Amino acid sequence: MPVSLRDVAEKAGVARGTVSYVLNNRGKEARISIDTQERIRRIARELGYQPNRLAQSLGKRHSNIIGVMIPGLRNPFFLDVIETAEACALKAGFDVLPDSAFLMRSAINAQVKLAGWPVDGVLIWTRPEHTISEYLGAWSDGAPVVYLGYERDDGSDYVALDRKGGVRRLMEHLRDRGYRKISYLYPWENLQPEDSRYSVYLEICSEWGLTPDKIQLEPIVTENNLNLITQAGLREAGVAMAEKIGSRPKSQIPDAIFCHNDIVAIGLFHGFRRMGIRIPEDVAIAGFDGLEEGLMLDKPLTTVISPTRAIVENAMQLLAARLGRTLTGETIEPDLVTPMSKTLPTTLRIGATT
Repeated sequence: MPVSLRDVAEKAGVARGTVSYVLNNRGKEARISIDTQERIRRIARELGYQPNRLAQSLGKRHSNIIGVMIPGLRNPFFLDVIETAEACALKAGFDVLPDSAFLMRSAINAQVKLAGWPVDGVLIWTRPEHTISEYLGAWSDGAPVVYLGYERDDGSDYVALDRKGGVRRLMEHLRDRGYRKISYLYPWENLQPEDSRYSVYLEICSEWGLTPDKIQLEPIVTENNLNLITQAGLREAGVAMAEKIGSRPKSQIPDAIFCHNDIVAIGLFHGFRRMGIRIPEDVAIAGFDGLEEGLMLDKPLTTVISPTRAIVENAMQLLAARLGRTLTGETIEPDLVTPMSKTLPTTLRIGATT
């Protein structure tokens, strides 16, 4: 049978209410000694106690659950987002409920998973032209939300990364290496000039008198016959595109290809290698994200490193402050007024592919 609060209380020799206060991170509020709090938590772990979050949320204002919405799990970049969010949440006394299919659910007009759960707040990685209300509807009205990855101009809380600075450093590196025919390889049909990576690429091409060359990955037909480029198909699409580019006349092959992200770049790398195309002698490849997988190639990938963990840590700190909590689990007065936003720097990692 599941371990109950009563079981923990009997083992610890304290009242059931004392256990409830401690395991709901309200021990300090109830003036329970640190030693007693630590003993109760230790006994709860030893007994395997698991709180019923749904039951806890009934009739209360908080469930101590944070929703984390990311566009897929096949890209290791977003696995790092989830892992960091969970680590931060645990320290602050929250649990994490991930939703990696909110875009897919929205595309087929299905209810987004988090809309049916009593979450206290949400972290979401979505482009700046989209808002959480598009996915969660009325639930999101007034709920604390921190957007990840992109700067926003709608007054929302966000923690962004400096894509523009990262792209400029990468393009300067390619120029310094002597590359002039630099293509931009991207996976999305709806890529707009406003996309920060692509817009800086266009801006720099104009500044330097280079002819921009936009190459779109061709859609992958998935098992469910959705004619889409998804996180799951980016490597395969990169391999396929390498075969198409490598089959061009030599004069039409770029000097260098700047890939929208590392997953695409890794697929492109493997595709070129299968064809016997030398990297970087015949064509250079660069990515964006700084995935550890890029270091595992026999020629480590040149890429712009996104500070993924720092983004999530800062975002969780902002969200916790909105909820009246610190990342160490202390209760504070909720900050419901101060605008909260940060943009974190990216760094260039020069590998052997450029």
